[in-house]
Amino acid sequence: MKRFTRTIKDFDRALFRAIFRIKWPPLTVVMRTLTVAGTAGATWGVLAAVAFISTGLELSRLLIPWTAIAASWIFAEGTKYLFNRARPYISDTEIAPLIKTPSSSSFPSGHSATAASGALALSVIYPVFAPAILLAGLLTALSRIYLGVHYPFDVLAGMLIGVATCGIVLALAPLALSLT
Repeated sequence: MKRFTRTIKDFDRALFRAIFRIKWPPLTVVMRTLTVAGTAGATWGVLAAVAFISTGLELSRLLIPWTAIAASWIFAEGTKYLFNRARPYISDTEIAPLIKTPSSSSFPSGHSATAASGALALSVIYPVFAPAILLAGLLTALSRIYLGVHYPFDVLAGMLIGVATCGIVLALAPLALSLT
C-alpha cells in the first residue's frame, strides 16, 4: 500500500510540475483573475444573483446555486483539517507561486469545489449558458495548479466535492421547494 501511495504522490507532483511550467503572460492574467474572483465561490454567487435579478426573481434560481456553493465550500474547507497536506511551494522551495499564497492546507481545493458546484448548478438552471459557465468553472479550478498553490489531485478532489455537493442539493431541491 505504501508503494501505491508513493506512486500516486509522485505522479501528482510530476503532473503539477508539467502544468506549472506552462507560462504565457496573457493566460497568467486570466488565471489570476479567475482565482481571485473565485475566492469562497464569489464568482458563482454573483453570477447566480445577477441571473436571479435578470430572469424574473424566481427564488429557487438563487437559493439552489447559493446552497450548493456554500455547502461545497464548507465541506472542502472542513476536509482540509483531516488531510493537512502541504502546498506545492512548501514541499518544493523552487516553486514560486504567481499569487498571494494561502495559509490553509492544500487538499482539497476549496476554489475547485465551489467552481464545480457553482458552475454545475448554474448550468442546470441556465442550460443555454452551460458551455461558457462550465468552461469558466474548469479554468478556475485549473488556475490553482497553474498559479502554483495546489497539486492536481487537490483540484480533482475539490471538483469531486463540488459535483457531489451540487448533486445532493439538486436532488433535494424539489423536496425543499415543495415545503415552501
